[in-house]
Amino acid sequence: MKNFFLNNEIKIICELHPQFYGSMDTLKRMVLQSKIGGASYVKLQLYDTMKIHGNNDRHYIEISEKEFYEINEYCKNIGIDLTASVFNEDRIDWCEKIDMKIYKVASRSVENTILCEKIISTKKPVIISLGMYDWEKKGIPFKNDNIHYLYCISEYPTMLEKIKMPDFKESIFHGYSDHTLGINACIYAASKGAKIIEKHFSLNRSLQNSTQKAHVCSMDMNELSNLKSFCEAIQLLDKK
Repeated sequence: MKNFFLNNEIKIICELHPQFYGSMDTLKRMVLQSKIGGASYVKLQLYDTMKIHGNNDRHYIEISEKEFYEINEYCKNIGIDLTASVFNEDRIDWCEKIDMKIYKVASRSVENTILCEKIISTKKPVIISLGMYDWEKKGIPFKNDNIHYLYCISEYPTMLEKIKMPDFKESIFHGYSDHTLGINACIYAASKGAKIIEKHFSLNRSLQNSTQKAHVCSMDMNELSNLKSFCEAIQLLDKK
């Protein structure tokens, strides 16, 4: 658990799903640019689209087991860690086969207790967004010591005025999952003590459509590099 925050590092997670449009070549370019820009992790979404969405509208961006292993090998070859939001229990087995270091639980999956408890039982760090979960009324859903909660507003894009950024050193949250335009909210979160920053990453933010709502609130490689520089400055200042 402590190793996850080794040397006071602020972890930056680039969410690559669904912005790769089902193309493995595009996905690999996104991984490479995330690595160059300074991300700590790149993240995919693992699901059976029919079971999760009730239709096949997103089948073209569904990652197969073979593709998952392929992109993991690519990540290992260039030196960046792969993680994933897991939506179906059988996908946990895929992640364990590659010995994935951390797991993500999307806010829409928080009340899927069976799925969450199986992920938590791996005893690896588990990052959970609470954007769609009423934590103020219900309290935190799980109290295991391998869980890190992210503050999040699940709107694409999120307007800055809707954010009530917590003091991460005093709240239940360890980090921030961002859906705003640009990186200003991410910088603000880091300045308030967030140790995890998660944001969608895109090669082309003009590709927005009904199943690709995250492009417009994604960051590109230059913004990622700027965010990384700011986070490194925060880390140095916090050591003093």
